[in-house]
Amino acid sequence: PVYNAYANMEVANGNLDFARRIYKQGIHAQCNDPASVYHGLGKLELSSGNVDLARAILQEGLKQVATQARFMDASRHERARFIFHTLGMLELNSGRTVEALEVFQSGVEAHSNSSQLLLGCALCEAKLGSETKARHWFERAVRVDRRHAQAWQAWGVMEFRAGRIGAATKLFEAGIKSNPRHGALWHTFAVTEGRRKNVEGARVLFQAGVIKCPSYTRLFQGWAQLELREGNLDKAKALATRALTLDKYQGVGWLVAARIENGFGDEDLAQLMLRRGIECCPNDAILYRELGEMLVMKGRIDDAREVMEVGLDVNPAYAPLYHSLAELEARICNLEALSKLNKRAAEIFNNNALDSRKSKSRVLGDRIRKEREPPGQRKARVLEERIGHQVDRRKTASSFDSAGELEDRIIQDFFEEE
Repeated sequence: PVYNAYANMEVANGNLDFARRIYKQGIHAQCNDPASVYHGLGKLELSSGNVDLARAILQEGLKQVATQARFMDASRHERARFIFHTLGMLELNSGRTVEALEVFQSGVEAHSNSSQLLLGCALCEAKLGSETKARHWFERAVRVDRRHAQAWQAWGVMEFRAGRIGAATKLFEAGIKSNPRHGALWHTFAVTEGRRKNVEGARVLFQAGVIKCPSYTRLFQGWAQLELREGNLDKAKALATRALTLDKYQGVGWLVAARIENGFGDEDLAQLMLRRGIECCPNDAILYRELGEMLVMKGRIDDAREVMEVGLDVNPAYAPLYHSLAELEARICNLEALSKLNKRAAEIFNNNALDSRKSKSRVLGDRIRKEREPPGQRKARVLEERIGHQVDRRKTASSFDSAGELEDRIIQDFFEEE
């Protein structure tokens, strides 16, 4: 743990190479708590976009843990579960759902009372379409830890998508009762009510959510989107402004603000909002798509193409941007460009399952590398900032402290897949 804490401090200060040396010293010292050094080094490589290397390090860490398991005290044994969790989430986020399930199930065999590992099993089964099995794991997760908000949230999302609205509502309510200060749970519950046209119910939930979780930006963004759809532009603008005041580094905040200005009829200001959003969030592909489509509507085809192509460089796995760019090229009958775009898309969205997993893992690594920010802006962005929410590394004592936040992004993606 000392190696872990020391190296993690260096990560927080942006000294990644020095942090690597510290972790490797811990490995070479053959510490009797291997989970601490292997987990830390694995997450460091993950934060650098080295997904395959991170996978290999975490897998080796599990081997080392297994060889020393009988000599471990309770605290060392407990830390080993974090390797299972991080490796499982890595596989799940890489599109390797079967492999992720194997990791989580192995983890549960060793740590049967880990709500996070049980949730991992549930998420995998839900992704694989095995709802009955997923319910089994969800039930076990919330039985172990009633305050595990992400478990209630993901279970509710699965039931909602399956059309079991009553069951989903009861799960969201139970989750909020157990953990009323988890913003993502309030947000998901409110959004589901909005999707089934219960506008007043959604408003009540958003309002209650921002009272309990006043710093959770997505609540203000979601509420602004609701008011925008209902035509309440002034209210929507006030909420969107509040969201950007809280955090200007979330692309969806600028997207909502731009759509509100477009609703007011000020297209120039809407474009300006999107360009400002790209300055603050240069790696958010949705902003490039929105700006590109606005430029197409203005007849500025070349400018739109340039913007969309930059967006694809930023996130080559963002499928909607391929559709938008293909529509642009089809509009002007640019068959050569369409052929090149189709070839590029085929390399990413391969029909071969094995090649597809490798490609997605590579894309994940490339995207993480592009998301790296210079010191002083947001130091040492790590994978959980893609599949969870932002973690202030200056307040994080070890690589274990943020593990409970890993699920949020996965659940958000699961909810928004359709």
